Amino acid sequence: MNVSLRTESPFPNLTGTYTIQIVRNSSSNPVDLTVLIEQEEEKIFVTAKLDSFSVASIPRVLRGRIADRNAHQAIVEFENGDWERYVFTEGRFSKHEFLF
Repeated sequence: MNVSLRTESPFPNLTGTYTIQIVRNSSSNPVDLTVLIEQEEEKIFVTAKLDSFSVASIPRVLRGRIADRNAHQAIVEFENGDWERYVFTEGRFSKHEFLF
């Protein structure tokens, strides 16, 4: 997958904890996914944690890396091969998308 959007703007500091509701399929209830992003200059670490009541077949902790980022978004590739997009507006988390 090649996703790359570039801007001339400086990169925002993405450090923080973000909670997203995800739905596994249309007949299931939403599950809270907590995403912790730790940033030290150019090094970025992403950890995703599911609530304890979530489906057993989904890993509880999933580590990923930033595959691409700019001033407005971060594309994350997780260790299970999933890609996700985190959108930031004025430095604050505003939207989440799964990428296929």
